[in-house]
Amino acid sequence: MIMGVVACGGTSTEKQETVVKNFFDYLKAGDIEKISTICTDDNSDVDDLLSIMESLEAYMDVETYGQTFVDEANKFVDHVFANYVTSYEINSVEADGDNYLVIADIKMKDYNNIDIDSDTTTIINNYQQEHLDELSELAGDQQAMMEKVFADLAPEIFGAMTKKIDEAEAIDTQLRFTLVPDGENWLISTIEQKEA
Repeated sequence: MIMGVVACGGTSTEKQETVVKNFFDYLKAGDIEKISTICTDDNSDVDDLLSIMESLEAYMDVETYGQTFVDEANKFVDHVFANYVTSYEINSVEADGDNYLVIADIKMKDYNNIDIDSDTTTIINNYQQEHLDELSELAGDQQAMMEKVFADLAPEIFGAMTKKIDEAEAIDTQLRFTLVPDGENWLISTIEQKEA
């Protein structure tokens, strides 16, 4: 009878795996707010994602950039996050004292080595040359000129940026998640990247 109780009472790692799977689901959705709900408050590894989203929020002002630009920017951001991790596999979940270590092999896009600036600069310069007369006519109405420029440029700029994102090399790496108990739940306290 004792053997049956011990066998049934083994530690399940389902909760810890679910937290890591949720992390990847939320990342793919670009939902940094949800990611922060499954991480400890002092998890600095999520700060990079938060700062990226905060910097992008500056471009989400419809009054400044117009609806077309904001819509294109949102589509681009969604595309960046949806394609960042192309696949993952959790290959181990191990107890580490009171904590758990979850190791996942992932294939992800290497966004560090893409050059978006040169294409963007070329697009802007070409636009200015092609539309100089039109822009001169709008010079008296700064807001109308800015909205036109942003509306005209947004599809082309974000299209070029999306192409660069799609062409980014996929790399194999490993993420090591440290999960700590939080009542009945588990939170990610650190995420370490290690080349696979």
